[in-house]
Amino acid sequence: MEFILAIVAGMIVTIMNVFNGQLSNQVGVYLSTVIIHLIGLLTFIMIMFIKHQKISFQNHIPLILYTGGMIGVFTVIFNVMSISTIGAALVTALGLLGQMLTSLVLENKGWLGAKKRTLTLQKIISLMIVMIGIGVMMI
Repeated sequence: MEFILAIVAGMIVTIMNVFNGQLSNQVGVYLSTVIIHLIGLLTFIMIMFIKHQKISFQNHIPLILYTGGMIGVFTVIFNVMSISTIGAALVTALGLLGQMLTSLVLENKGWLGAKKRTLTLQKIISLMIVMIGIGVMMI
């Protein structure tokens, strides 16, 4: 089930990037980013209300764990700035490459609480194949 959800999430992100890019073309990068996150916040509040979930903040959680929202803002800004120029397919491919590189380093080193995993030859070869594929897309 998790594999299907991951695929669906990827599909949704691509659609979101296209819509976000079009919105950015209409109202600008920064206003579109504000609108996108406000709509996201309202949507999430409605989901929490429907699910009868309480929003509460815990005192014992390290502050660094709350930076995901800030990282999300930069992700949206960078995507909307590049999608109209290089297109959804390349933005998605390059974004996934960035995710793969970062996750391999984090897992190899065990940084940021990631489970430490060995960097194998198969992973390096897979990464190289992806990079070659992206290179072909750019031609």
